[in-house]
Amino acid sequence: MSITPPPGLPLDLHGTEFLEDPAPTLAWLREHDPVHHSAHGYWLLTRYDDVAAAFRDPSLSSEWTKRHAVRGTAAPQRATPADDLGRAQAIVLSSFNMKDDPDHGRVRRLVQQAFTRSAVDQRRDRIDDLVTELLDAGTAADSFDLVTELAFPLTITVASEMIGLPASLRDRFRASFEDTERLGDPTATDEQRQAGRDALVWQLGVIADVVADRRANPGDDLVTALVQAEEAGEVLTSDEIMAALLTMYTAAGTTTERMISSGMLLLLRHPEQWAMLLADPALMSGTVTEILRYHHPNQQTTTARLALTDVVYGGRTIPAGATVRLGLGAANRDPARWPDPERFDITRAELVSLAFGQGAHYCIGAPLARVQAIAAFTALVERCPAIALARGEIRHDPRRMDRYERVVVTTRG
Repeated sequence: MSITPPPGLPLDLHGTEFLEDPAPTLAWLREHDPVHHSAHGYWLLTRYDDVAAAFRDPSLSSEWTKRHAVRGTAAPQRATPADDLGRAQAIVLSSFNMKDDPDHGRVRRLVQQAFTRSAVDQRRDRIDDLVTELLDAGTAADSFDLVTELAFPLTITVASEMIGLPASLRDRFRASFEDTERLGDPTATDEQRQAGRDALVWQLGVIADVVADRRANPGDDLVTALVQAEEAGEVLTSDEIMAALLTMYTAAGTTTERMISSGMLLLLRHPEQWAMLLADPALMSGTVTEILRYHHPNQQTTTARLALTDVVYGGRTIPAGATVRLGLGAANRDPARWPDPERFDITRAELVSLAFGQGAHYCIGAPLARVQAIAAFTALVERCPAIALARGEIRHDPRRMDRYERVVVTTRG
């Protein structure tokens, strides 16, 4: 089935025109083609009810090692596990977020200890201190950048400390994710894919060094706990430890960075909302919830699943072996779920959005992400009530048009 969109509406979901402003295309798909077969071969779900159901559908798997058996195809020739790339690929595929139960639950239960409410509460003082330190430096000048001087260093420091990453490697480690993200982009060039492979091998080499250090020098930290769980017979392999740490870094840092900078930009572009928050800081929790609903940190990105059998959504049959992507940003603006969903409103009733997913794979870093965002926004409310956008100082990230490379603000009115 093919449905023709209005002229000028971009349906290449990886093209620059779409990425600069995905909302109109996603709204049209949600209304006219909610189970969309993309030109890139995957299926995209855009309605809230479909996406919510798909998160809990056992026929949609997170375990991509099953894809060749399901599709009835031979696995491609790859580098052997003895090679650096083959080893890196094997580690990534052993990550708990790319497993179904029982393996997913077994590893997640061990990793979860870093993200429990009590564990996150123990980090609050450190997060508050970091925010204070960063704002002290930023507000000392006439202007500062919300991305590079607040959101980026806050979240990279928290995530790096959680996994024991040496301070000297933090900037390079975070930057390497710009390359590895292209591995999932169907429009990436051969050169970009190779850069992504090289970055992945390097990342896992760093993680391996951290794990080796904790084996030799145990400490009171999560990495040590994971190593000791393996040694105590919890059936946690070395590959699972390294993959879990890489996943934790992503959960604790990279998307939270974008939530803070993009969220503050949203507030400043809606001054009536910023004024309400200044007048009533008790709206802070709802503000973060609405930011996540209105502008998912990966607005055009989707959670991918493998169809283990033929599945039916929206009256369309998706065949076994197909890739199904769950459109979080699109679902979070579904008018069947929220009245007037295109309006940004921090007083909106706090209905559960899909920003962190649902079900067994609900984002493990969600509590920490909210704490960091609330700490940053609260400090800006208290210390920078006159904050405003600096003219001409907002720049999209050319590598990912749904996020920002630079958002410069003034704080002195």
